[in-house]
Amino acid sequence: MTREPGSVSIEEIDKPVPAMGEVLVRLAATGICHTDLSMVSGALPAPLPFVPGHEGAGVVEATGPGVEDVGVGDHVVLSIVVSCGSCYQCGLGNLSICEVGSAMAPGGLLLDGTTRLSNGGEEFHSLLCQSSLAEYAVVPSNSAVPIPKDIPFPVASLLACGGGTGFGAVVRRTTLWIGSSVVVIGCGGVGLTAIMAAKVRGATTIIAVDPSAGARAMAEKVGATHVLDPDGDRVLRSVMELTGRGADVAIDAVGRKGTVETAFQSIRAGGEVVAVGIDDASNEVELDLYGFMMQKRVTGTYAGSLVPRIDIPAALALYRDGRLPLDVLVSETYTLDDVPGLLTNEIRLPPGRAVVCFDQPEERP
Repeated sequence: MTREPGSVSIEEIDKPVPAMGEVLVRLAATGICHTDLSMVSGALPAPLPFVPGHEGAGVVEATGPGVEDVGVGDHVVLSIVVSCGSCYQCGLGNLSICEVGSAMAPGGLLLDGTTRLSNGGEEFHSLLCQSSLAEYAVVPSNSAVPIPKDIPFPVASLLACGGGTGFGAVVRRTTLWIGSSVVVIGCGGVGLTAIMAAKVRGATTIIAVDPSAGARAMAEKVGATHVLDPDGDRVLRSVMELTGRGADVAIDAVGRKGTVETAFQSIRAGGEVVAVGIDDASNEVELDLYGFMMQKRVTGTYAGSLVPRIDIPAALALYRDGRLPLDVLVSETYTLDDVPGLLTNEIRLPPGRAVVCFDQPEERP
C-alpha cells in the first residue's frame, strides 16, 4: 500500500469481489515495472492511497455477472490495456487509448468509476485497473487474457506491461521490414523486448544504447548486434557509421531529458521514432523542424498499442517456439515481503525484470 509518496507498506485488506463484467484473479506472479517506482515516488501522478502493481498473472477464481470470455480456473495475464469496447477509440481498434479506460485507470478506478479495494469501510485506489502486488486482483474481464497452462507465470506476467509494451512498440507502431536497422535506447524490460521483437521482424542491425554494462550484456544476449554506452561512446556518430545514413527506426524506452532527441537525431531522413518511456510527467521534448522537413516521423504508444487478445497469445507462441526468449528477462524473483524495498529502491533492481512470485494458486474445475 502507498499512502504517501515514497512509502510502501504491507497491509491486510478485504478480499475484493468482482462486479458486472469483472473477474477475480488470485495472483501467481507480478513483475516490477519502473512505472511502479515512478508512481510510488510521485514522479508520475497517482491517487492516494493506492495498491501498486500492474504486471500480474494468475488464475481466475471467480467471475462477475455477464462474464463469458473467461472462466474459473483459466490462467490469465492481466493486461494494462483496459477498454470498454464501445467508445469511439475502441470502435477504431485503438483499445489502448479507450476513452473510458484512459479516464478511469489513471484516477485509480475501474471502468464503472468505483474501486473494489477496501478495508473496514476505507476505500483504496487501484493502479491501472489492476493493483497486482497483492494476493488478489479484480480486473475487467477483457483485460484478463487467457494463456496456455504450460506457460510459466513469471514469464507470462512480463507481457502485462513492460514486455507487451516493447513487443507492441515494434509490431504495432513501426514499419520495420527484413533488413531494417533499429536503435533501442534503454535496455530494461521494455527495451529488451523491443530488441527481441525487432529481431523477429527481420531487423539485421539492432543497436542497443544503455549506460549499464549488465543491461548491454543482456541486450546482446537477446539479439542486439551492437551495443553502445552513452556515457563513453559517441552514440550518433556510431549509429551513422553502423547504418550509413541513420537508422530506419529508433525506440526510446527511457523518456528522460534528451533521449527522444537522441532517437530523432539517430534516424535517417524518412525514418521513424517511437517514444515509449516516460521517466517524469513534467519532461518536455525539443525537436528541430528541419528533421520534420526531412520527413522524419515521431509517434508514441501506451502499452505498445496492443490488442491484448491477439498480441499476447502471438508473443507467447513466439516464446514457445524459442524466438522470443522472454524467460531471459526474469533476472530475479522476490516475495511479497520484499515489495517495500523494491519500490523504494532499498533493493536495487537488476537488469531485465524483477518478478514477485506468490504461492501457486489452486486450480478449480
